[in-house]
Amino acid sequence: MSLLALKGGSDPHTPAPAKPSIVDRSFVVRRLLKNAITLISAHPRADYLGPDKLVDSLACTKGFSTDDLAILRVSVGMGRHTLICAPEVIWHARKFDLIELKQMASFAGRSCVLVPETAIQRQPRLSTARAIEEACGVSVSVDQRMAILVHLIESGGKSTFMDCACAINHPQPFSAVMHMVALGVLRIDSAAQLAPHSIVGLYDRPLEGHA
Repeated sequence: MSLLALKGGSDPHTPAPAKPSIVDRSFVVRRLLKNAITLISAHPRADYLGPDKLVDSLACTKGFSTDDLAILRVSVGMGRHTLICAPEVIWHARKFDLIELKQMASFAGRSCVLVPETAIQRQPRLSTARAIEEACGVSVSVDQRMAILVHLIESGGKSTFMDCACAINHPQPFSAVMHMVALGVLRIDSAAQLAPHSIVGLYDRPLEGHA
């Protein structure tokens, strides 16, 4: 009876303690890499060259895991560089290690640039870069390109996004304009919110308020 009294009121089916949720730390780095590639694709003078296995190996020797950094090789003009993109947690907690990694890579012959997550994720630049990247696959004929260029020349070298789109006969006129931005024929202020009134200009001429 005393044993039953001690067990009385206890739940024989007490649920087991919940296991801690598994956080996919790689998601942040995968998103960082994807967005970095988007920014590179949107730059008319830059190309994505793929991963940098040498710097990846150096990062491992510094104790960085594959989920800590997004490391990629790029070309800008005639130069080649390695971008070491770090999530905010890594940027603040291991800044000294990042600097040492850059120095090690430099000693190995790599030109490296340390890039914080905030620089990659910055809006509205990232959204504009996505629009430019998506427009890369749009087909724009020579006549359609000439129509936009003639419109801009007649407008003094710059016009609005809407007016440029209205200057051509194309099933996707706005994407056609962004396609020419991706080619480096036109330029647009990537730091400003993309809108119909956004200023578009010839690449070799400054936009209003820009050198």
